[in-house]
Amino acid sequence: MKKTIVIAGAAGEGINTIEHFIERILKRNGYELFSYKNYMSRVRGGYNYTTIVISDAPVFALVDKADIFIALNSEAYAHSKSQMWEGAMLIAMKDLALDVSESGHVLFDKTLLANESKAKNAFSMASVGAILKIFGCDENALSETANKKWTDVVNEENLKAAKFGYEKTHIQFEVPKHSVNRHHMLMGGNQAVALGALSAGISFYCAYPMAPSTGIMNYLATYEKEMHIIVEQAEDEIAAVMAAVGASSNGVRAMTGTSGGGFALMVETLGFAAVSEIPIVIANVQRPGPATGLPTRTEQADLSFVVSASQGEFSRIVLAPLTVEDAFYVTHRAFNLADKYQVPVVILTDQLLADTTQSIPKFDTSQLKIERYLETKVIEGYKRYDFDVVSGGRKYPGIDSETLIMTDSHVHDVYGHVTEDAQMTVALKHKFIKRTEAIQLELKKPTFYGDAAYKTLFIAWGSTYGALKEAVDALVDRGEKVAMLAFSDVFPIHPEVLKDYVHPDTEIVNVEGNAMNQFGKLLRMETGVMFNHAINKYDGRPFTEKFILEAYEVIKNG
Repeated sequence: MKKTIVIAGAAGEGINTIEHFIERILKRNGYELFSYKNYMSRVRGGYNYTTIVISDAPVFALVDKADIFIALNSEAYAHSKSQMWEGAMLIAMKDLALDVSESGHVLFDKTLLANESKAKNAFSMASVGAILKIFGCDENALSETANKKWTDVVNEENLKAAKFGYEKTHIQFEVPKHSVNRHHMLMGGNQAVALGALSAGISFYCAYPMAPSTGIMNYLATYEKEMHIIVEQAEDEIAAVMAAVGASSNGVRAMTGTSGGGFALMVETLGFAAVSEIPIVIANVQRPGPATGLPTRTEQADLSFVVSASQGEFSRIVLAPLTVEDAFYVTHRAFNLADKYQVPVVILTDQLLADTTQSIPKFDTSQLKIERYLETKVIEGYKRYDFDVVSGGRKYPGIDSETLIMTDSHVHDVYGHVTEDAQMTVALKHKFIKRTEAIQLELKKPTFYGDAAYKTLFIAWGSTYGALKEAVDALVDRGEKVAMLAFSDVFPIHPEVLKDYVHPDTEIVNVEGNAMNQFGKLLRMETGVMFNHAINKYDGRPFTEKFILEAYEVIKNG
């Protein structure tokens, strides 16, 4: 069973409130969920909608249209027909949908609802009640619509509206029996990144607000005192990354977050961190560019920029989580890799992952370790920048009372003294080369999924994983010999990473959320393997299973 709800209206009309209650109550009733916010860059008004996919099995991607459409205003109602499957259910006020028969739909009488509840957003809460009835939830679940941030009077009026919606709804889905999965939780992508950082021992987070990355800072700030960390809002992205690098240079686990435009401002500091061998973690939550682009939409178009940002040549690591769950583990690992190799690590997510809420298994932290790779004992003649050491052995100022640490943005000798010596310049460059080779060996292989006897191999990276996974499932069910490789460790790439997967008769289809196949070209450059076809999406909206399947049919029949 899989059903999709779309909640549509203007910013400020209660879309997030409806989503909050529906997700949490249905999750507690045993359903799996995947939701995504599609919103305009404005605080009030506009046309916004949230899509919630509900199932009795794990969900990894959006569905194109709604089985249930909740229209909060006339503009939403005008969009409803184009966003609903044929035969889908509409939930709306009667005076909004005068041309709709009540058969198969849930239409509330404005006067009756007003007599029942004085809630400001009474229809929103009535819609929550209707959804709970439709999905077979017990009436007692309505009590969960209370919110501790609201007054008792507001909660009481909202409950009245929810009960009205529940009682006036006479449609129920035939849903399979299911039990509550106590080992699952609801989690958003930005929240997972923040929790991953906390699990890794972050002490300092500094950023300038920039959608869609701001949620990371907001979540960390919420628990700043409880977790004994410092969260600082800087005056701009340059100050933010410099503050984070400064904290890291003094032994603090530090991180900053931004989107593409903000990362562009951080580029000079990225190079400084690299040459001074200061570990730093940066989350770049992608949105479409160039410039301001589409600030609240999604895209995977920063990859080429991120892997080559800043002048000169140096080692760096770029990681791209596949799912909300993966974002937690990837972020934890990013800190360990940054400390081990003393390099910048960029976590490359996107607005899709950032603004997705998903029911996921509780994190298994039993195997997670905070690995600092620090040298704590006093070493006579300590070489902070030993050209023969590519990992570990770092000291920071004050780690012991006997060691002097020098940091500079120039080419330096093994102690940190500025130099223009040709041999030392070459030695430093060779160190970066050896470090990159060591990182290539350590990074994870891509995730393989699908038919082991595949003829067609899809290749993707980052958040495209979810929609492609569901598309591969559908194709395998049809008898197609297909599989996928999903990369979460996207740079640097080992030259033989595809050796075990690409055979002479393998058709390779590159799938990514940009127009120019940035990862496909990077793979070709590093491995020599070329893709045969490409499926691209670059309208600011996420991939869906349907989009990929239709594009694949064009390839097959082309």
